[in-house]
Amino acid sequence: MREYIYCDTCKEETLHELVRAERNLYRCTECGSYTTYTPRKEIELRAIISSGPESVRGTVRVRKGDRIEKGEEYIVDTDRGHKIGEITSIELKNGQRVESSDVEKIETLWLRDVGEVELRMSLHKRSVTTPFKMVVDGEAEFEVGETLVVNGRRYRIHRIKLINGGVLRKEGSRARARDIRRVYAKYEGR
Repeated sequence: MREYIYCDTCKEETLHELVRAERNLYRCTECGSYTTYTPRKEIELRAIISSGPESVRGTVRVRKGDRIEKGEEYIVDTDRGHKIGEITSIELKNGQRVESSDVEKIETLWLRDVGEVELRMSLHKRSVTTPFKMVVDGEAEFEVGETLVVNGRRYRIHRIKLINGGVLRKEGSRARARDIRRVYAKYEGR
C-alpha cells in the first residue's frame, strides 16, 4: 500500500510505502526514512447530483473526522461515471439542512454538476427574445462584449447574470459557465 505522507526529512509530502501493516510503519520512497502513520478511514456518503433538470444518485468518498461545507467540490461516483459536483445543500440524518457539518452526521449531499453545465441564454433580435440552451464545460469563460455564433447568427453578449445574484454589465467582465445563471446577447447579423 502506498500513501502520500509528510516526510520530516524531505520537509514535504512524499510517496511512502507500507513496510509493516501491524505497526503502520511506512518508508519514504525519496529518502528512505521511516515513519508511523495511521491513515484515516474513509466512508461513503449518499449524494444526489443535478445536471440541469436531471438528477442522478451516487456516492462521495470522504475521510472520517472531516468537516464538509456548502460550496466545496467533490467527485461523485454514479452509475454513469464520475462527475464533479459543488455542494448546494447538506442534509443531516435528522432531516435538517445545514451549511456545514461533520461527515458522521450527514445523510445526503446535494450537489450541482460543475464539470459540464447547461448554459442558458436570452438572444435578442429587436423586440423578439429567443431562449437558447447549450451544454458547455463548467470552466469555459464568457465575457461581456464577446461575440457568439448561434445557429449561424452572431450575437454580442451585453449582460451576464450570475448564480449568486450579481450582474456583469461592464465590457470585459468575465465569468465561468458554472457561475452563470443566464447570458443576455443582442443580434449583430450573420
